[in-house]
Amino acid sequence: MKSFLKRNRLNILSNDEVYNIHIATLEVLERTGVIVREKKALKLLDQAGAIVDYKKNLVKIPDYLVKEAVSKTPKSFTWHARNPKNNIRIGGEPTKFGPGSGGVNIIDLETGECRIPTKRDAEQQVRLIDALENISINYPPASLSDVPEQVADIYSVAIAVKNTSKCILGESYGKSSAHDSIRIAAALVGGEEELRKKPTIAGYIDPVSPLVHDKGMIEALMEYASYGQLIFMTVMALAGATGPVTLAGVLVQQNAEVLSGLLIAHLVNPHAPVIYGNVSCPMDMRTGVSSTGSPEVGLLGAAFVQLAKYYGIPCGVGAQSNAKVPDAQASFEKMMSLMMAVMAGADLIDLVAGTIESYRTASYEQLVIDNELAGMALRCAEGIEVNAETMAKDVIDRVGPGGHYLADKHMLEWFKKEHHRPKLSDRRTRADWKKSGGKTIREQARNRAKEILASHEPEPIDPTIWREIELILKDVEKRELNG
Repeated sequence: MKSFLKRNRLNILSNDEVYNIHIATLEVLERTGVIVREKKALKLLDQAGAIVDYKKNLVKIPDYLVKEAVSKTPKSFTWHARNPKNNIRIGGEPTKFGPGSGGVNIIDLETGECRIPTKRDAEQQVRLIDALENISINYPPASLSDVPEQVADIYSVAIAVKNTSKCILGESYGKSSAHDSIRIAAALVGGEEELRKKPTIAGYIDPVSPLVHDKGMIEALMEYASYGQLIFMTVMALAGATGPVTLAGVLVQQNAEVLSGLLIAHLVNPHAPVIYGNVSCPMDMRTGVSSTGSPEVGLLGAAFVQLAKYYGIPCGVGAQSNAKVPDAQASFEKMMSLMMAVMAGADLIDLVAGTIESYRTASYEQLVIDNELAGMALRCAEGIEVNAETMAKDVIDRVGPGGHYLADKHMLEWFKKEHHRPKLSDRRTRADWKKSGGKTIREQARNRAKEILASHEPEPIDPTIWREIELILKDVEKRELNG
């Protein structure tokens, strides 16, 4: 990647404002505190020097504990994939993208109608993502409705492992689901000892705003941390509802939530790789709906990236839409937020590709469109390379007034490096566009998704490894379904 982003990073906050938010956060943690509904975590915090009220599960955290945890959190690390060529280096690299999550609906690729997703949809989505070059993290954006609820989460993990060689996520609804995910990751890399050397699976740990760490999530956090696996500490506060109505207030509160979770991870394992995450947004006061497509999402995301850079911690933000179908609203809302995050220097923009309606609905077409948006944003982040060769003084002199550059060797050498070439956007004349069918961007995306699903085969998983994973699935089914 070119050096433009490092020289010209988008800053929403001044240095003084970042510092003021940091100080306000420390005051909230020490004076107001956070609720932690997990006894082992409370004991760890108590032993470390926090003030713990065990009856109220309330923890007040002195600033030195936060500062120590932040200083020892890894500044960069590798997220290992089944195929090493798909490994992600997090911290100081170009932004990486991932899909949305938890969709309870899906837009059918054939009919265009919204329906309940199935296991087959999950498999198809993961296969599609496996072929999309700008999406580096892979897991099903939609939930599984035709699998028993008690095992649907672990089946999602297994589907990802089997159908992609990219980086994968685990589940985080308690110690058991986290440990089951870790067992699958260990099978993938050759055992627990190897897994500890190679962070391979990530858990999403979501504080409950305002200022609560729930039992199941903290159990999962402690499990992932103990094995040295990735932890996304990700907040979704609703400004005006579960967070202050002011954006600065949201930044202070969610910073307190993330840093207190980071501290718990640090107390379990000082080397735990933690990603500082945010998908916060306003609550629309007219409808009561989370405004995931609002400009405030972009502002909060970019400001949150600045805070992460202040702490030197890798960060991830989301970019989402309130649109109900893959249309202009879905694209402009997503592009606004993801462009701001990329230009601010986010390490990851996860919870973005393939979902709309505030994560409620998954879409094959939107996956393809979002892959295109990601590529455009990454090209913008590269900026303009200025040197003797790119300023082209000799070329301008050689062509001269009234000439053209079409056959010049400089053009032939540089046009692929300098000009972004989309795979989906149509740049033909109107006449040529109409002659080929006059398809809209959604129709183009639908056709592209179908082409990929008809032709792309993910790298097959080793049969021995898959048999081991199947045994893990049977073990989970026996425990969860047969009691």
